[in-house]
Amino acid sequence: MINTENLSFEISDSGYLVRLEPIERIQYNSEIDWDKNWIKTKVSINAGKFSGQYEGDFRTTDFKAFKEDLSKLYDNLNGTVIFNDLEGYLDLKIIGDGFGHFNVEVKACDNPGIYGSVLSFNMEFDQTEINKMVNQLEMIIKQLPVIGSLN
Repeated sequence: MINTENLSFEISDSGYLVRLEPIERIQYNSEIDWDKNWIKTKVSINAGKFSGQYEGDFRTTDFKAFKEDLSKLYDNLNGTVIFNDLEGYLDLKIIGDGFGHFNVEVKACDNPGIYGSVLSFNMEFDQTEINKMVNQLEMIIKQLPVIGSLN
């Protein structure tokens, strides 16, 4: 059993928050490597007077690709990084201004599809937060690595 306690990724800014907390690897009865890489994840959102939590299904590759792209932002302050999952539970678009300040465009959806509720908002963070975020993602990847070949 994998211990997911204390595993989380978080971006926060003056009362605004996006937190992803992996709960468990989803065990599909499948031989396909693609199906072995789903993670049930708790998503917590605070946006001004709005707050809530929901569960979403993310892939191990979502966390891995996001970590790799976010790592590059520390040195390339003009960059843009996007986190979006296959199902549409959460979109994060991080845009650097070239001076170490980053804007995050957030779109959260509790039930992607026809009847899901969507909350969109913006938040900001400073370059000094990137290493902490990358370390959080690294811990998630170590506990929930990509399984098999997804080529």
